[in-house]
Amino acid sequence: MEYAEDSIDIKNYVRILRRRWLPATVVCGTVVTLTALATFLQKPVFQSEGTLQLKEVGSASISDLDVKGLGGLEALSAKSNPIATEAEILRSEPIIRQTITSLKLQDEDGQPLTSEVFLEALNVTNIKDTDILKVSYKSTDPQEAVDVVNQLMQDYRANNITTNRAEAASARQYIEQQVPLVSAKLRRLDVALRQFKEENGITDLKEEARVQAEVTGKQQTEFSEIQSEMVNANTRAQALRNKLGMTTSEARQVNDLSQSPGVKKILEESQANEILLAETRTLYGSEHPNVLALVDKQAELKSLLSREVGQIIGNTTSQPLRNLTAGQSQQKLTDALVDAEVERLGLEQQAIALTNNQKDYKRKQKFLPRLEQHLVAIERDKLVAQTTYEGLLKALQEIQISENQNIGNVRIVATAPLPKEPIAPRKVFNLAVGMLLGSLLGIGAALLLEAMDTSIKTVQEAKDIFKYTVLGNIPFLKDAEKVSRKGLERPTPDLIVRDNPRSSVSESYRMLQANLKFLSSDHRVQVFVVTSSIPKEGKSTVVANLALALAELGNRVLIIDADLRRPSQHQVWELPNTVGLSNVLVEQQGWATAIRQEDDHLNILTAGVIPPNPVPLIDSHHMAVLLEEFHQAYDYILIDSPPLAVAADALLLGKMTDGILLVTRPGLVDTGSAQSSKETLEKSGQKVLGLVINGVIPENEPDSYYYYYAKDYYGDDASENESKSRKKKKVSSKDRS
Repeated sequence: MEYAEDSIDIKNYVRILRRRWLPATVVCGTVVTLTALATFLQKPVFQSEGTLQLKEVGSASISDLDVKGLGGLEALSAKSNPIATEAEILRSEPIIRQTITSLKLQDEDGQPLTSEVFLEALNVTNIKDTDILKVSYKSTDPQEAVDVVNQLMQDYRANNITTNRAEAASARQYIEQQVPLVSAKLRRLDVALRQFKEENGITDLKEEARVQAEVTGKQQTEFSEIQSEMVNANTRAQALRNKLGMTTSEARQVNDLSQSPGVKKILEESQANEILLAETRTLYGSEHPNVLALVDKQAELKSLLSREVGQIIGNTTSQPLRNLTAGQSQQKLTDALVDAEVERLGLEQQAIALTNNQKDYKRKQKFLPRLEQHLVAIERDKLVAQTTYEGLLKALQEIQISENQNIGNVRIVATAPLPKEPIAPRKVFNLAVGMLLGSLLGIGAALLLEAMDTSIKTVQEAKDIFKYTVLGNIPFLKDAEKVSRKGLERPTPDLIVRDNPRSSVSESYRMLQANLKFLSSDHRVQVFVVTSSIPKEGKSTVVANLALALAELGNRVLIIDADLRRPSQHQVWELPNTVGLSNVLVEQQGWATAIRQEDDHLNILTAGVIPPNPVPLIDSHHMAVLLEEFHQAYDYILIDSPPLAVAADALLLGKMTDGILLVTRPGLVDTGSAQSSKETLEKSGQKVLGLVINGVIPENEPDSYYYYYAKDYYGDDASENESKSRKKKKVSSKDRS
């Protein structure tokens, strides 16, 4: 399936190129012509090249305070390339300016050559996997190319030697300045290390950290034991609270009250009074004066007890008073609850104290790493300073030895030879590139024009836009469209059905009349209007040839040219237009005398005199009556009407007939006009019989097999011979008339 889709796409591109071959050819030819002119008019360009070797020599550069060769090729980062760095130095402004000045290079105007122009002709590249630079220069003068390369390499080498010597002197001066500074820093670090140990009392930080870790472990064990005891105390206290039915606070209050002598005395008197009151009430009754006196005394004792309790515990709640009268066993439980609470509070205090001790040790442990860090930093700085000091002393000795040596790291491997052949222009290559570029641009221009073209190009596009039933596809008449007959205002097409009946185009009209016949099984289409979206889509041609195809079958056919603005049927049939439809509608002429007979089965009613305003004539009762009369006299009436974009005549006539036959022509009508016509027909409620696609170019269609098969089946010779015989018969018949 993928292969089939790709093939269809390729065919579409081929069809686009066929349609747009002229602009594509012009673009391609222009590009090739310009490329050829630029190639043959260009001056010959010569190139000469030499090579340089870059190497590490001598002891003249410092890396990590070790002398490894001053001017050596070393990268400062993982991404940098020392060879590329040297290449940029060779291309730098000072060196190329020195070369320009030495050779007195000038431009075409006689002015000193600029650095930009010089760099455009210069090329410096690194030969892969080597330490060799290739230096090349392009010029229209071969000797100039040689001189520039050799002079540039000499200037670069001299600059390299001078730079390396300057680096050696600068390095020595730098080291001499750094030695006393590093020595002083080393002494300061010794003093700082001694003072740090004295201030913090540190001899061995590791041993002190070990001792603190052991103490912390013991404290953690002790804390766990205290927590366990606290759990036990809480459990006992909770059990006693549940058994007594009082809180710890209430137990304390009961304990405090039980130890008060005043409370005990009042309770004893209250209990004795209650006993006496009970006995007296039994003997004398509740209203006896002695009973009432004992009741008053009991109330006084209760009031006195409440005041005493309030002074001891601060309130007079009833719970402590009830518990004061409890038995001895309950009193023991109350004492046990108080003891358990005291024990719990004591354990809590121990836990808090132990926690504070742990925090102190943890703070000390946190402080130890800082001390250790500070100590390590001082020792590390001292070690670095010591190493730096020793390295500087060693480097100073080596740099003093190598300072006066010639330590250039550039060697000229090969000088530039005199070029024998120019490197440009490359004629064959340029022409090939021009043809390739021209082809691509030509194809691009064709595709761009195709994308900008909004016209309907294929039968499928017409189907997709109109969505009407396609009743016929009429192939494009190449020769007929070019015919221009004397005395006519515009080219007229041949009556192909009459002049060449055995052609594939004629068969297309016969297929159209057959499709019209089978449009409806219960009602035959007899009277219909033929129109188009815009002018020049070939509706008049379709009317004429369709009428011939219907007449061939023995049908009585009438063609009415209802285009009262720009009639054409009289031109198609080469008839006079002095009398026609307009004359009949204004009742200047009877229709029987206005109709022209083409043959025994085909009659034609031309437009007649063009009126100033055709709409009143078309949209009249007389027109409707006239069509009804024609319907009785003929089997088929074909009405040629103006395009929908020009006038509303077709819409008016469509309401009087069996429907409208819409003609469209790919390559001429644009999508906007087509959609507008379709909307107009839909809004006016017209019955559209179907669509006739005229002027179909088989080469532009993805499925055009029918046209080729029909052409091969009939053959060109038979069609031409029959066409000639038909024309001869027509001429002889006209001569007789």
